[in-house]
Amino acid sequence: MRRVVGVFLIVVTSVVASCEKRIPAPVTAKVSGTVMLDNAKMKAGEIHFTIPGQAPKNLEIKDGEFSGEVFVGKNQVEVILNKDGPPPSTDPKGPPTKINTIDPKFWGAETTLKADVPASGASGLKFDVQSARR
Repeated sequence: MRRVVGVFLIVVTSVVASCEKRIPAPVTAKVSGTVMLDNAKMKAGEIHFTIPGQAPKNLEIKDGEFSGEVFVGKNQVEVILNKDGPPPSTDPKGPPTKINTIDPKFWGAETTLKADVPASGASGLKFDVQSARR
């Protein structure tokens, strides 16, 4: 009897799993462009493209340029240029914390940067950002 119940549960689980709606992964497209920091090409850093419900696509900025694949659609864009800060107060001998040196209006949930990426991709994107005033 136990064996019959076990087989029944396996069959039911398999049927339910195969009936689940599969949500396709979002489509990506190639993008490229430049990032200007304080009116000069940003030497290094990262640019993050995010659509709701997905992890960000992070691209390297090198000599002011970036390129790679990001999600198609309306992306929120963040620019990151980290420098080493002091170690955390909970571990004074630990590794340094990372501090983003870009003005907060260009990163985080409140970023003002956006990119609407079509399925055909986008080249020539340009983002102008400023350093944080500390």
